Amino acid sequence: MESVYEFIYAVKTLGSFSKAADYLHISQPALSIAVKKLEEELNQSIFDRRTKPAALTPAGQILFSYIEKVKLLEHNTKAELDELDSLNSGNLIIGGTQYFTAFIFPEIIFNYKKKYPNIKIDCVEASSVRLNDLLINNEIDLMFSVKNLDRNKFSLFRGLTDYLFIAVPKNLIMNLSIKKYGLTRQIIIEKQYNDLKAIPSLKDLGSMPFILLNEGNNLHDRSKMLFELEGIMPPVEMTLDQLTTAHYISKSGMGATFTTGRLIAQIDDNDNLVYLKYAHPLMIRNFNIVINKSRYISNIIDAFIKMF
Repeated sequence: MESVYEFIYAVKTLGSFSKAADYLHISQPALSIAVKKLEEELNQSIFDRRTKPAALTPAGQILFSYIEKVKLLEHNTKAELDELDSLNSGNLIIGGTQYFTAFIFPEIIFNYKKKYPNIKIDCVEASSVRLNDLLINNEIDLMFSVKNLDRNKFSLFRGLTDYLFIAVPKNLIMNLSIKKYGLTRQIIIEKQYNDLKAIPSLKDLGSMPFILLNEGNNLHDRSKMLFELEGIMPPVEMTLDQLTTAHYISKSGMGATFTTGRLIAQIDDNDNLVYLKYAHPLMIRNFNIVINKSRYISNIIDAFIKMF
């Protein structure tokens, strides 16, 4: 694709001429001149330069839609040509949240590289909202998500399952009747909890201080739904961006939090926490592998999907 169209794509996606110039490693005047020259050739303005971020004019929107199609065509053509080398070479870019890249990706990548050692894998860590944008723009090949995404835009494949528990500091549960349902970290590591009793209700946690994730996070939404179903409204001691941080703060004794079996296995709790099992579908998270529906699924991506 001609460089001027790459310039327009960068300005639109990054929101300004200056950011696009930095990203493309060219001077801003050179970028502006190239776009202006094309505008003169087309006798149409492409950007409304009075707005921030830079907005496309109606003509610019038409042009940009074709630029996106050309970029996708180039991407899919390259992917099909790369198939000639089968799985002996190539790249795979996986997007994930901090929790995924820290606690789930290492094992997945190890297993994939064991089977396909010549495939180069890169991980992009970002928020779930940012990952959606990266996937739509084909800047990553795939991501994992528990959300109900638009099936017109994304193809979803079965991924992995995450089991949730409620981590409670021992100092906060000692005088509660649900203490008898507390599980140790070792029980969770060894996955010996399937036949053990779950707490019958969350009502005993109604006055327990909780550390929750911020609004917009899937685990925040699940927590709130569980509280509403039980008719309780525990005090929220703190809200955070990262599940890992919430787990560590709970370990300090400040409050209970929703956590995962994987985190429990990886983070030593210094015997400060007990874990409660609660039998409800919201305590199970099914992560799908998500791919941009408009893109070509290469052998590299297909081999990754088939690992699950």
